[in-house]
Amino acid sequence: MKARIFGIVTIVAFIVGSGSVQGNAEEAEQWIWPTEGILTDLFGTRHAKHYGIDIAAPIGTNVETVADGKVTKSYPSSTYGNVVFIKQNNGYEAVYAHLHKRLVKQGDTVRKGQIIGEVGSTGRSSGSHLHFEVHKGNWNEHKTNAVDPLPLLDEEKLYAYLRGGVIREVFQSVYGETTNDGKVKTTVQKGDTLSNIAEKYGVSVSTLQAWNNLDETTIYAGEKLIVQQ
Repeated sequence: MKARIFGIVTIVAFIVGSGSVQGNAEEAEQWIWPTEGILTDLFGTRHAKHYGIDIAAPIGTNVETVADGKVTKSYPSSTYGNVVFIKQNNGYEAVYAHLHKRLVKQGDTVRKGQIIGEVGSTGRSSGSHLHFEVHKGNWNEHKTNAVDPLPLLDEEKLYAYLRGGVIREVFQSVYGETTNDGKVKTTVQKGDTLSNIAEKYGVSVSTLQAWNNLDETTIYAGEKLIVQQ
């Protein structure tokens, strides 16, 4: 069972890491994770009103900036709790919320990996964790620029942050669909071949054929294929 979970998470990490982040070299470079802990909630949950990810960790755990930038805000908020906003040099603005302590102030220049605070449970929080948001451009109160942080973060460390039920949620976030019996499906896009889908999901062509009862390798755009069982 442990080997199967490790394999699943490795595939998730690979797919997340190969997401659709585009732009200049600095923007495309993967960022470090902001803290060490367990990934407990994802972008887009809570009826699409969760605009970041949550990483549970003990109070006092170091929080580090994921990329170089400048502190735009650092203050106690009624909702975010102790919060730090950093406008990164790559054009994104990152939000580090529910902190126990803030160790930087507005106007400070920060470097990737710099400790800017400690994990806490301040503001509107039900437990000790870091709420981490990323906005492409500037943060605004309606959060219209919010993007999923997972494709931007180091995929090699993703498996270390996944536990239990969140694995299924990550599959849904990455692949788009899971069946009631836990199988994962993907929709064939124009130009896809069975061999490149097999390579992408880390399985063999023959395995895909067996899972999908295919007698030949021809597939069609819009067709749904099982890619993980």
